[in-house]
Amino acid sequence: MVDASPPLDPASLDADVLLLDAGNTLVFLDAAAAAQVLDDAGIELTAERLAATMGAAHRGYAERVTSGGSHEDGWRSFMATWLRATGVSAAAVPAAIDHLRREHDRFNLWRRLPADVRPALTAARQAGLRLGIISNSEGQLLALLDRLELTDAFDVVLDSGVEGLRKPDPALFHRATDRLGVAPSRCLYAGDIPEVDVDGARRAGMKAALVDALGLHPAYDDAPRFESTASLIDAMIDARDHLRRGARDA
Repeated sequence: MVDASPPLDPASLDADVLLLDAGNTLVFLDAAAAAQVLDDAGIELTAERLAATMGAAHRGYAERVTSGGSHEDGWRSFMATWLRATGVSAAAVPAAIDHLRREHDRFNLWRRLPADVRPALTAARQAGLRLGIISNSEGQLLALLDRLELTDAFDVVLDSGVEGLRKPDPALFHRATDRLGVAPSRCLYAGDIPEVDVDGARRAGMKAALVDALGLHPAYDDAPRFESTASLIDAMIDARDHLRRGARDA
């Protein structure tokens, strides 16, 4: 479902390439996996409790990285805020973060793939869209995609930990377009942090959309806003069909 204001203009989604962020856009933090890690460390929290307290932590991560902090700074700040929100004592937080970090390094905790993502990516391919990922990550994004059996779904994958550049630097976005051999104006980039993803993509000359799956930006209207990557892809396919019909009828 589209949640955008003003009403969506099909031209705003007219693109040949859809480039996606990874965390909180394509894949999401697996609260059940985190609960198991914490249980092994002697901290009993349910997956439901962990899932219910993510919002404030995600806001803190966004604030940290948009103010110039590194991805790692943001990651640890996220975990500390999240654990404190669940009631973990301040004294126990550092050790808990270390346990979570070790598991994250073994198998990225942002490993939960919504059920509608895989069929949506297939539909995008069938509609003629090329697909890619540009993510601020730790250099292990391809390994995660391999484990999720998603590597073949994408034409290009840029991981900031490999590239040595971070969003919102336009140069990182331009590396994707250079590798694809496509103009930035024919690309749409979607992510979950307005200042990093929407603003960065626009500075690079791309169209942009916000995927607000966690509902952190309910009043955002500076770009098309969607509740999921699948709903964005549905809207892009509808927009392409609408524009093609208009061209035929002209």
